[in-house]
Amino acid sequence: MKNRKSKWIGGCIVLCVLIITIFVFIFRETILFKAGSFLAPSGDYKADVAILEGNEFVSTGIITKGMHLLSSGKVKRIVIVLQSIAPADRPYGLEESYPDIVRQKIKNLGLKKQDFKIIMVPVQHPITLKEAEVVLKNLSRENIKSAILLSSGFHTRRSYLVYQYIGKPLQIKIFPEASFTGYNLDNWLVQERGFRDFTVELFKLVYYLAGGYIPFKFSYQ
Repeated sequence: MKNRKSKWIGGCIVLCVLIITIFVFIFRETILFKAGSFLAPSGDYKADVAILEGNEFVSTGIITKGMHLLSSGKVKRIVIVLQSIAPADRPYGLEESYPDIVRQKIKNLGLKKQDFKIIMVPVQHPITLKEAEVVLKNLSRENIKSAILLSSGFHTRRSYLVYQYIGKPLQIKIFPEASFTGYNLDNWLVQERGFRDFTVELFKLVYYLAGGYIPFKFSYQ
């Protein structure tokens, strides 16, 4: 009797797995596009500042979006985040300080000193968490209460959750805005780089959640 019951339960489990597998296969594109939209949230927001998230460098696309937010009155200032790199790690031939180059280029676009700010962050593990701590503590001293976070593509969800987690006790509200280069939410699935970025960022989001760098209660916000 027990063997018959065990076989029946085992058969039901196998059948359920098979049905789920078939369902996922049939609707795989829809599921993946939904997952892509989840990793790259965007919206129509107004805030005190726009945080333009870079790494060693910041993309032209993110700068352009930040400038648009500023010129349209959706933010009062832009904050450019760059990672500190040692001189030996700079690209060969780049003799000048990259932050100084960015600062001059921004001024050439007509922005005054009070319109923008560059914040240098250390490269320490976990990088996005340490970055958010430095940036938001800096902005909290200026009584900033809200920020639009401009991030690169599928990195946006993880960055948004981290910034939101750090910003909550500082009473800084974070709004996410994804910026894509080379592909977008309509065609990333057929782009090799898009699929690679999606996979890497999905893995990193799971890693941050599993490692406790983002409390689970923030993961569905």
